[in-house]
Amino acid sequence: MPTRDGYPAGTPCWADLATTDVEAAKRFYAEIFGWEYDEPKTDSTPYTMAAKNGLSAAGIGPVQSPGQPTAWSMYIAVDDADAAVEKIRAAGGAVIMECIDVMDAGRMAFASDVTGAAFGVWQAKRHFGAAIVNEHGALNWTELQTDDVEKAMGFYAEVFGWTYETSQMPSGPYTAFSVGERAVGGALKKPMAEIPNYWSVYFAVDDIAAAVETATANGASVDYATMEIPDVGAFSGLADPTDGHFTVIQLASEVD
Repeated sequence: MPTRDGYPAGTPCWADLATTDVEAAKRFYAEIFGWEYDEPKTDSTPYTMAAKNGLSAAGIGPVQSPGQPTAWSMYIAVDDADAAVEKIRAAGGAVIMECIDVMDAGRMAFASDVTGAAFGVWQAKRHFGAAIVNEHGALNWTELQTDDVEKAMGFYAEVFGWTYETSQMPSGPYTAFSVGERAVGGALKKPMAEIPNYWSVYFAVDDIAAAVETATANGASVDYATMEIPDVGAFSGLADPTDGHFTVIQLASEVD
């Protein structure tokens, strides 16, 4: 079982869902991923931690303002959230939410890159991020879909020190970002001009066909039908019943 007890700075470490219907989302993800939940202790902090095999996997909480759409977000580990915010500004990004302390869990901010794609930064205290990865129902990959991959690459290299390598996939050029020797995310040109630039999150599943069937039986819609990339795996884009978009992937081989 691939597990983590921390993340090097610059590594995507967490994903959470801000949704218009927390209870509906919790029921849905429990069905497809087998998540169990650590319920909020007070009404003032209505944030639910999802666990897989007793280990933290992701978060679910309510949208914070009327009209805000349901969306999955990813967070990048940093040693110092305040310093990361200054780097983001210096590199041409925008700060959506200034740094705040999340009780004793950590310190965070929310920002967007130079192409407008939003992401969070997370300075760990008690909570370091996902403790289980690359297993059924656990975070596996994060991917930037943008109209300007080259511009985005420069931004993330400057802010987080990512290195990158672009290769040719059946669908076109694909850029993988790395922290040290480990690939931590990917980027590609978004397929439709009308959709915003955004970060997507991937969750591993044991059986892609069964996962899609279970998801649609529980109210999901299919963003794109299952595709397969040799030596990588089979994946499909879904939207949960509250319109949170995510990807499921059946990996071609085990990943640590």
